[in-house]
Amino acid sequence: MKMNKKEFTDFVESIDSHINFLISILNDNGFEGENIRDFDNRINDIQEFYETKYFIYDEIVQNKLRLSFWAFFAKLLTEKLGGELRIAPKSDYCEGTPQLINFGNKFDKKGKRKWIGIGFDSWFNGIIEKKLLGTLEGTVEHVLQYYTPPLA
Repeated sequence: MKMNKKEFTDFVESIDSHINFLISILNDNGFEGENIRDFDNRINDIQEFYETKYFIYDEIVQNKLRLSFWAFFAKLLTEKLGGELRIAPKSDYCEGTPQLINFGNKFDKKGKRKWIGIGFDSWFNGIIEKKLLGTLEGTVEHVLQYYTPPLA
């Protein structure tokens, strides 16, 4: 699922609505919570849901669930690491999907922020195809530990 600029803008403007959709579906499947904070430490539950329940839904709901996955992790990491979302370019492995850039605490010798992008679609595909190395929670924890600025 690739996005054009308008679809990307619409996605960014409706991130909270995508997250609310995901939370509603999670609640319907026995994973209870009311907001993103109720799930930010329960990433294994989200992984379990996508691994076991994603394919029971029709294509329309699957597309909404993909957008909701992207939205959840985009908001979670942006709130903790800063940065901004953009559409991944054609040269990227997650072309046409949201990518977090300009985040974290890594700088080169000249003091310029090191460029790195996180493509949430690669995480999503790793889960639904059961090819993610390790757990999604482990991946998120590693990113947060590695890129969180130290406390002053």
